[in-house]
Amino acid sequence: MLLVASLAGCASNEPKPIQTTDHFSTQIGDNGETQFAFGLSWFNLPEEDTDRGERGGRRGSRDGSRGGSRDAGLGGQSNRPIGSNLNPQPNNETKLALEDKAVLHLKQTIDKRDLCLDGYTIDDIIWETRRIRLMGTCK
Repeated sequence: MLLVASLAGCASNEPKPIQTTDHFSTQIGDNGETQFAFGLSWFNLPEEDTDRGERGGRRGSRDGSRGGSRDAGLGGQSNRPIGSNLNPQPNNETKLALEDKAVLHLKQTIDKRDLCLDGYTIDDIIWETRRIRLMGTCK
């Protein structure tokens, strides 16, 4: 009985999957090659769930109500840079998982649209606050 209870406890501590959306666009370059841009955006990182639990709702209201001036309570803030709790950056392991997911979704998108029949190259990977962009060309 104890084993079942401990397994149930472990299962509930598993991180939630990262929610993502992706965007894809193409254009024909000057030399006639098809160029593409693929962006994968995410909404929840495992660190965000942990942060929410540690502060216990101290994040503030997002419904437009005002809880004082922006300067109020600066002494009570953590040592994080201003705004970092709104845009947490993924750790290296999460970045690798997001990059793998982006490459897989790019391949699926290209296959689904019957593009780049001779293959493609990813020429640039751009990391932004909540998005990774893969820029490339069809062969």
